[in-house]
Amino acid sequence: MKILKIAVTGSAGSGKSLVCKRLRQIGLVTLDCDIIARQVVKPGMPGFIKIVELFGQKAVNKDGTLDRAGLRDIIMNDPGMRQKMEDILHPRILGEMVFQMEHAEYANKKKAVAVEVPLLFETGMDEQFDVTIVVAGMDTELLKRISGRDNVSMANARKMLDLQMSQEEKIKRADHVIANKGTRSELFDSVDNLFDKIQKDFLTT
Repeated sequence: MKILKIAVTGSAGSGKSLVCKRLRQIGLVTLDCDIIARQVVKPGMPGFIKIVELFGQKAVNKDGTLDRAGLRDIIMNDPGMRQKMEDILHPRILGEMVFQMEHAEYANKKKAVAVEVPLLFETGMDEQFDVTIVVAGMDTELLKRISGRDNVSMANARKMLDLQMSQEEKIKRADHVIANKGTRSELFDSVDNLFDKIQKDFLTT
């Protein structure tokens, strides 16, 4: 069975999760690489062991899970450690993502899967997909959403945004762009219209 594979990416705070929520409501299987990233570093998993070897016990919370906030603070200020952590994580995330796309339950759903992939182009994961969508927003709005979501200062939100590929570069590389600059209802309408177009191109028989 041929499954249409759609990647949804965009800068932090752009609204990727809302776009995937709408695609799920439409009837697609949806996956989230942030969730997969947590799955591959559960205590006892090879990814967890490698990260603790790299950062030491300071990377572990009292409950035995990874201290994600602490690790984020480290890698924001240390490009070398960020690269080493990405070298551990990205191959594992890619392998698990491909496995989950291939083994998802598509019965009674559209023959399509949408995956939220924050670092789609940075990691080369775009090669795994038939269609790529970038969700784009105003920089000021992105910073507000990151700050509120992650409980960080605007300065640290800016640092997090600057670690990623620019919106302009993502837009150049993507097949389609959804602008998240209005209400949720307007965003959902944009998703509906775009999926109608994609469906005509790929899913009609």
